Amino acid sequence: MRKFLFFLILFLGVSFSLRAQEINVTGIVSSAEDGYGLPGVTIQVKGTSIGTVTGIDGDYALKVNSYDTLTFSYVGYQTQNIAVGGKNKIDVVMTTDAMMLDNVVVTALGIKRQKRELGYATEDISGEDLTRSGSDNVINSLSGRAAGVQIITGDGVAGGSSRIVIRGNNSIFGDNQPLIVVDGVPMTNEGGVTGWSGGQDWGTALNNINQEDIEDLSILKGPTAAALYGSRGGNGVILITTKKGKKQKGLGINFSSTYKLTTPYGYRDVQNKYGAGGPVSFMTPTLTQDADGNYIYNGNYNSDNGPEGEPSNTTFGYYGGAVSWGPVMDGTQMIWWDGINRSYSPQPDNLSMLYKNANTFTNNISLQNAGDFGSVRVSITDDRSDAIIDNCNLRQTTFNVGALMNISEKIKADVSFTYLDYHRLNSPILGEDYGNFNKGLLYSWPRSWQGIESTTYEQPDGSMTEWGTYPFQYINANTFWSFYNNNTTLDRDKAYGSFRLTYDITDWLTLAGKAALDFNLDQFETKNKPTAVDGMTGGYYKQNMSRDYTLDADFLLTAHKDYIFGTNFNVRFSFGGERYYRNMYGMWAGTGEWAYAGLYTFYNYLSGAANPITTSMLPGESRYEKQVNSLYGFLNLSYRNYLFLDITGRNDWSSTLPLDNNSYFYPSATLSFIATEAFKINWGFVSFLKVRGSAAMTASDDSPYQLDFTYNTGSFGGQLTSSLPSQVPPLQLKPQRQRSFEVGLDIGLWDKVNMDFTYYDIYSWDQILASPIAVSSGASSARINTGVVTNKGIEAIINYNVFQKPNSYLQVGLNFARNTNRIVDLGGADMYILSEVWGSNGPAIAVQEGEEYGTIYGWDYVYTLETNDGTVVGPFYDEHGNMLPLINEEGTEYLKTNQRVPVGNCAPLVTGGLNLKYNYKNFSIYALIDAKLGGQIYCGSYVIAMQTGQSNETMYEREGNGLPLYDAEGNFIGNYGVVLPGVYVDPETGEETINDEVVHYYYNYMPNFGGWGNYLTTPGIVNNTWIKMREITLSYNFPDRILEKLKVFQSASIAVTGRDLFYFYKSLPDNINPEGTLGTGNAQGLEYGSFPMTRSFIFSLRFGL
Repeated sequence: MRKFLFFLILFLGVSFSLRAQEINVTGIVSSAEDGYGLPGVTIQVKGTSIGTVTGIDGDYALKVNSYDTLTFSYVGYQTQNIAVGGKNKIDVVMTTDAMMLDNVVVTALGIKRQKRELGYATEDISGEDLTRSGSDNVINSLSGRAAGVQIITGDGVAGGSSRIVIRGNNSIFGDNQPLIVVDGVPMTNEGGVTGWSGGQDWGTALNNINQEDIEDLSILKGPTAAALYGSRGGNGVILITTKKGKKQKGLGINFSSTYKLTTPYGYRDVQNKYGAGGPVSFMTPTLTQDADGNYIYNGNYNSDNGPEGEPSNTTFGYYGGAVSWGPVMDGTQMIWWDGINRSYSPQPDNLSMLYKNANTFTNNISLQNAGDFGSVRVSITDDRSDAIIDNCNLRQTTFNVGALMNISEKIKADVSFTYLDYHRLNSPILGEDYGNFNKGLLYSWPRSWQGIESTTYEQPDGSMTEWGTYPFQYINANTFWSFYNNNTTLDRDKAYGSFRLTYDITDWLTLAGKAALDFNLDQFETKNKPTAVDGMTGGYYKQNMSRDYTLDADFLLTAHKDYIFGTNFNVRFSFGGERYYRNMYGMWAGTGEWAYAGLYTFYNYLSGAANPITTSMLPGESRYEKQVNSLYGFLNLSYRNYLFLDITGRNDWSSTLPLDNNSYFYPSATLSFIATEAFKINWGFVSFLKVRGSAAMTASDDSPYQLDFTYNTGSFGGQLTSSLPSQVPPLQLKPQRQRSFEVGLDIGLWDKVNMDFTYYDIYSWDQILASPIAVSSGASSARINTGVVTNKGIEAIINYNVFQKPNSYLQVGLNFARNTNRIVDLGGADMYILSEVWGSNGPAIAVQEGEEYGTIYGWDYVYTLETNDGTVVGPFYDEHGNMLPLINEEGTEYLKTNQRVPVGNCAPLVTGGLNLKYNYKNFSIYALIDAKLGGQIYCGSYVIAMQTGQSNETMYEREGNGLPLYDAEGNFIGNYGVVLPGVYVDPETGEETINDEVVHYYYNYMPNFGGWGNYLTTPGIVNNTWIKMREITLSYNFPDRILEKLKVFQSASIAVTGRDLFYFYKSLPDNINPEGTLGTGNAQGLEYGSFPMTRSFIFSLRFGL
């Protein structure tokens, strides 16, 4: 009996003890940044499916065992594991820092997952980081922040385009930029200047995305991460999530005001001693006098009887009006080319006189709240900015609404809508255009140019100044009249948004559906002011209107079950579909010679037999229509929270491919294994170890209207005409295919250092190309599938948490990447030109089998020579082991290849960034260094500056530091001589002679340095390495004790940011802008007359009421 009582008491005691271990835990989860509660934080009992999410104020309640461990996870915040330890109240403060191995990220289709589960590389950037950057647009904000993501800012001013490429170029002619998805709304980064010929860069639709409204940005790299987005995601995807509101103290009103000052500072280094004059004589240049002995402006650029007894252009090649081989600018008074007496003096400021400081004002006010209904945020932003040049500005007003609504216990809605009104006045002309004043500063106006045209272009009666004989070549004499009086405005109305409903059918089955719209209405209006007092001559009016809208709808049915069938497996299976439709229509028309003064209308033109209607007056139209239907499914399997397998499959049906080939399927699979979770051993200093791998296939289709003959209409002699297409349509066009492999290693050391290493291999085949055919066929090309392009590379991300204390922390992050982009096959074609400099009279960016994408082709030095008997002589070397080029017998001109050959490549060797975050109490500092190491460009500004005598490098011999030079009769000319390093080889005997001919310094800088024509390209191929101080921000959050005294503000902060402050190192000569390459298309690596470098200072104030 005693034993029975003993065991009964023991059983009851143990039962009571076990039951006592079950407790109710409550608490508040808040953000370390502002102290407010975080709604929607996932709280899960580690190792089980038991869990909950925080309420609108960050509160939660959960029944657990006292010995359990709770896992707290939230998008953009560091995941925390906290032992219950018998506590009934656990408050958690979540922080954001560089230690992001375990955080929650947004993946394809907007699905939130823990980063530890993923088998591919992604990166996540907070909206706060983007706003703080002070950049002109969201794309530029990414510079230096993500490994393998290259941002190229096109030459120009604020409001222009930027190019973004993730892991190289996968298509030869197609779009190589990633898909942009804003709250489920798909967008593209189309537009901008794409070639050497230049034009005007009005920016892209992505310029209009308001950074103040962004909550989070995720980068899905490569085909694997983006496989679920189909053909549009083959180059990666950038997912942007906008703010949807949250609970905050007070009224929920937030206001921010930002002022940005942009200053041009980096102008070309030029000599300021010698003025206008061409290579017309080997003698010391002197001032020119008229018959009366008056000094007059020297406009003598060329001579039919030059120093070699032939036209100067024949001897030294073609050069522009900027040749500054003339006499010393000594202040002599002379009759200027406009007939006014002026001083012939140095002009140290003539490269900067056309620029000014730019000002940007951005004001945002938002109202947000949250409760049992969900959350909502309404925002209005006003952005006004001018440019670093005159007569160019923009303004944008953005209205944004974002909401998460709890319609019922089972139905939730996610709503996002943005409307913006955008106005821009003018965009500067870029590239090789006679109206580009940057070209004028480089190619047409010499060092003695005083810029009188920039202020006297207009007469007092309002008519255009007629210059008569204008002494400067290859530039419009009335450039400044056009710049100030011929105006084009862009007015854009853009509305985009999405509406998503989620229905929790059961606790394991969810159905979601989304409808999205992106609507754009653009109106370009051109008004050219009449050039004469009659109000008609030279007047012009044009309207160009376009409508572009995208409709996107999808559904997704998801079933999920943890510990399925009592095992340790968690399963999630989803099936969905999508319909993507895009439609564009454009129409434009312009006027002819005006019949009425000052009347800007289409009806203002002269008519009759003497004034037939020209093609430029006829209305034009453009159309674009495309649809892609899709079905997809994906399976997510996990085992014991350390082994994760994802399998996806998608099938697209595209309207731009033939019916027989318009359906294409592509799968993907990823696997990740967390060794430190699987093997419960002492890992020592290794705190986290994950191995991952993935494989995927994707495909991309073609542009619309490529399957049939299309015809263009026009007029000739007042009669309508139609032209045959120049391309033969394809018979069996197939989608372009890609397959990718990726392996990676994520390592955590001492809970302080995180390292993420990735290797990838992308193979793209069946390229869609316009293959050249004989013009005798009646066409110039045929559209076919052929060609192979590969990308292979490595990416590394290293984050070091130096220290983290209750009131301070210091974090350092490093990322770098290396990509090799090679053309494997072109289907028998020799070469495809992407862009040419001066047409066939200069270098080109082209693709050729066996070469890397981005190769620059031009005329190179010759190092060997085949003699008349077939013997190959050379190469030859100097005492340092450097190859010596071959030169002609006179020692005046290097031999060159008889056709364009590879002379450089613009692809960088390494790209990367280094960032630092430091916080002490209410002060914080953020710094970002951006770097591009290696890669070459054709530096047109350097070539022309050397050819025209503008560069300081041309000063040495001109100052009498050269070798003694004599004319043919033995008369001493001056110490103006040089010996061009090289070897002369006699083509008859093969005998070589080291060149020792002393020639005039002209030969060193003119025909042998390149320029227009079939001249050497190699001297203009220069390494473009730079390391830049991209961003420094100092911010201060006012403490609660100060705010409580004011009794008005709930929060307040100030910040000062310096952006693009300076370069630690740049390799381009003559202080040329290293980020001033021309265009944002596939043809990169060309620079010509670039804008100066700029730096910005941003001052911002934020407060909440």
